[in-house]
Amino acid sequence: MSLQLPLIDLLLRWQIKRRFRKNPDVNLLRPLMLQMEPRASKLPTDIVCEPLDLGGVPAEKLSLADSRSDAAFLYIHGGGFVAGSPRTHRPLTWRLAKDIGVPVYAVDYRLAPEHHFPAGLDDCVTAYRALLERGLPAKSLIVGGDSAGGNLTLALALRLKAEGLPMPAALVCLSPATDTTGSGASMRSNAEADAIFVPEIMASLMPAYCPGAEAKNPYLSPLFGDVSGFPPVLLQVGEREILRDDAVRMAAALKTAGAEATLEVWPKVWHVWQLNADMLPEGREAITHIVRFARQHLG
Repeated sequence: MSLQLPLIDLLLRWQIKRRFRKNPDVNLLRPLMLQMEPRASKLPTDIVCEPLDLGGVPAEKLSLADSRSDAAFLYIHGGGFVAGSPRTHRPLTWRLAKDIGVPVYAVDYRLAPEHHFPAGLDDCVTAYRALLERGLPAKSLIVGGDSAGGNLTLALALRLKAEGLPMPAALVCLSPATDTTGSGASMRSNAEADAIFVPEIMASLMPAYCPGAEAKNPYLSPLFGDVSGFPPVLLQVGEREILRDDAVRMAAALKTAGAEATLEVWPKVWHVWQLNADMLPEGREAITHIVRFARQHLG
């Protein structure tokens, strides 16, 4: 364990979890993530950032001058479906672009509560189609995301299957939310251990994201979907997260369906710790695992 890990853990509990204890509302994520955006959005000088649209969906392309042109990583940011942007996730996406050596397309999908389900998912499907239309074969694409973005990554794969579109080479899910019913045992057992969230936040998620919807809808809760025929999936999650069992059960469901699933449960870290890679050795180490997995499946 690094020296930085317990210090950042304490800081997160003071700055974020304390607020969620007082007001367990997922919509609180938006002002919190907006506060972090100025620092998070800074990029190294060798990373080229190009604003663009993918089939009409805004996105940004991060790449090196000599990045491969025959492959790409489509990244779907987290933020509880109500917050976040490609800019808040640059501490992770620029590293993926640099270390994998392929462009990272970070999609700026529509957020709730202004745009309810399935608007954000529709945007992700549109962005994926646009990459195919740009001449990138599905076997040369990785799709990944964190938290709500991990949910949308898996839901996107379910949509591709339903619509008869080719699957990407692999999926990457970081601390994914896979069960909007909140039935995982860690939702309760990790209520105190989780450095950021409280279980009560789940009660505000459905009204904000998908009012009136059935929580077991596979496009909302991929855990309950038919994941047979999925490409290889890498899942990373912290053992202390309330969402730990969302990842653990998702990996089990994938394996039961005959898909290849690699599950990494990391000790002592918090939700999407990879975003703290600037300061946290464990964040950088987790990203090296993602890079190795992506390179393996992109060839």
